[in-house]
Amino acid sequence: MPEKISTYSSPSMKILSLHGLLLFSGKPYSLTQLAQLLRCSKQTVLRMMEQIELSHQAKIKSWMEGGRKWFKAKTPPVRPQVCLDAEAIQHLLVCRDFVWHLLPQSLREEIGRTIAHTTVLLPDMEDRSRAMTKLGEAYSKGLIDYTEHQHLLDVLLSAMVGHRVCRVRYHSPKRSEPREYCIAPLTLVAHHATLYVRCWLVTDAGEPEIIYDGMLLAIQRLQQVELTERTFTVSEDSLRDGLHIFGLMKGEPFRVQISFRPEAAVYVKERKWSEDQTISPRPDGGIILEFTATSRPEVVSWVLSFGPEASVLAPEDLRDEIKGAVSEMVNNYR
Repeated sequence: MPEKISTYSSPSMKILSLHGLLLFSGKPYSLTQLAQLLRCSKQTVLRMMEQIELSHQAKIKSWMEGGRKWFKAKTPPVRPQVCLDAEAIQHLLVCRDFVWHLLPQSLREEIGRTIAHTTVLLPDMEDRSRAMTKLGEAYSKGLIDYTEHQHLLDVLLSAMVGHRVCRVRYHSPKRSEPREYCIAPLTLVAHHATLYVRCWLVTDAGEPEIIYDGMLLAIQRLQQVELTERTFTVSEDSLRDGLHIFGLMKGEPFRVQISFRPEAAVYVKERKWSEDQTISPRPDGGIILEFTATSRPEVVSWVLSFGPEASVLAPEDLRDEIKGAVSEMVNNYR
């Protein structure tokens, strides 16, 4: 059921909400349901229905059934033809629901409205309800609420579209005080329920010159984003991440060889960890995974997450680093 309209909505906003609810859903609503959703009296709903009819913006069908009065927007006699069908809209909803936990509240509402409005253009208006059926959802631990960062995201998205340099204030957990940078934002990156902006660090003035082309800033650590008039040039190749190899943070590439016991082997084999990975079976049902990585801390954390089911075979210095981490963990429980 749609969320109730805020108690503080003005009369005009409630009329628009009522109009949109009937028009975009294509479903019938009883007078009682509409009064509850709009948080107003049944008499107020009836008055708003009259105003909608008088505006000639929509034709409302009403009837009595089961002792209750029902309303539904009439299907227009001339139906528009569009490329999207009910199945295509369902696919959009699935994509939306898979990233729902990453979006600020206002962006969730905007995307929901946009998709709902699209249903009005379906050739068969009776498909509206079916098109809006919820089919997917995402589960994640340790979610970040990006609602407070919506205004920063808006500026970054605008900068990406216009290829404009931004001046940002960023507070890294490694520093006691925030620092200011000039960046050329390229794309947003979603990784482990966290949003990052992939960008170039550029010079402070004049024609933007790239100082570092592998900068990655966590959105929740941005304190300010200011759009400047300076523009930068970016090619399609620059927007591609190149070869997909293990590691969000990009350092010097290195090869990793990890042995997995049979209990973890199925999980590892079902996934691609790096485009250049190789998997070799072991006699006991386990596997040996070899791939290229660019971030040692991420490899260490990932291997430790498997507990005793995984062990690094190479490189030797990474194996020693994990040994040290395991020893510290043991000391924590003594």
